[in-house]
Amino acid sequence: MNTGRLRWAGLAAAVVLWAGSWRIIYLEVTRWHHMDSHLRFTPPPVPPGSPAPSAGLPVITALVVAGAAPVVTVVAAALLVRRSRLRRR
Repeated sequence: MNTGRLRWAGLAAAVVLWAGSWRIIYLEVTRWHHMDSHLRFTPPPVPPGSPAPSAGLPVITALVVAGAAPVVTVVAAALLVRRSRLRRR
């Protein structure tokens, strides 16, 4: 596989991760109610004497990917456009 195809595959993967992570965030807020509209973790009511719950790995991962994927996608697209323009010269 040449590097051009590998770069396009990386860009496609970043776009899929971006869309998938925002779909998970949407479900966390609207269906599962693990987060509020400000993307803060909202745990269920805690029985007295129990430790307060915290966000688990799936919630933390979804937030990190939802924040990083747009940046990676835009940078990868800009680099691909720049590289393709340089090759045409």
